[in-house]
Amino acid sequence: MRSFTLPMAVAVATLGVAGAAPRVIGTVTAGGAFRLNGDTVLANGTVTEGAVLDAGSGASSVRFTGGARLVLGAGSRGKLFSDRILLEKGETRLDNGSGFRVEALGLAVHADGAISTGRIGLVGRNRLRVAALTGSLRVLNTRGVLVGNIAAGSALAFEPQAPAATGIRITGTLTQQNGHFLLTDQVTHVTMEITGPGLSAHVGHVVQVTGTVNASATPVAEASQVVAATSVKTVTAGGPGTGGAAAAGAGGASGAAIGVTTVAVIGGVAVAATLGGLAASGTFSGQSPLPSESR
Repeated sequence: MRSFTLPMAVAVATLGVAGAAPRVIGTVTAGGAFRLNGDTVLANGTVTEGAVLDAGSGASSVRFTGGARLVLGAGSRGKLFSDRILLEKGETRLDNGSGFRVEALGLAVHADGAISTGRIGLVGRNRLRVAALTGSLRVLNTRGVLVGNIAAGSALAFEPQAPAATGIRITGTLTQQNGHFLLTDQVTHVTMEITGPGLSAHVGHVVQVTGTVNASATPVAEASQVVAATSVKTVTAGGPGTGGAAAAGAGGASGAAIGVTTVAVIGGVAVAATLGGLAASGTFSGQSPLPSESR
């Protein structure tokens, strides 16, 4: 058996305790009280890996050592990590979020660069609204499938469906490039490669495609995945799935289910434009708008 002298044993025990201490990943500040890991804190506190932050009656600002910044709205709650926040309640603003993500409802929101800023909020029990203020944001499902591209000044509402769902319903203009058929969905702005019979007759037309993801196929560089089409229908002006007023209305009514004929369905997630785009995302939960993060 290995033996230690008393001073060495004390040193080993001390090192063990120090090694178990949570890693500091940032700081949080607020105008009043908030809760950090269940403890009430006034004005400011230190954030460690895996800490749970409950914003108080006002917004709480988090600055991460990696550079990302969050502002959690009043009454919001999230679990904080060095590279992400698991948003459990309410809403947050993300600034300087390159390499950082916001997770909620099994979805992950990524900033496309340091200039990208966005607002992400939970509405009800099964809806996530994502608005890009500057730059652009990408939304992925639990399997890493791209389900939404959001440009600056626009917003989308996401409702996860069955976790194992692979059904696709998208609408856009079908194009052909080097023998491959591509379609960029009008709602999500996600580009997919389409396979199936009779596609040549639809090139240049706005169509609604339903089908399933072919996970074993490798898409061309411009596409995120390959869809084996089971139905291709020409869409008339103003018809279902055009991404116009009907789709926007379906996503804009807070708490209402997204209409099944007016939205895109990608990777088990129903997606619709919010009514009025970014303007409708000023508040996600009826609270006052979040303040901008000071630089």
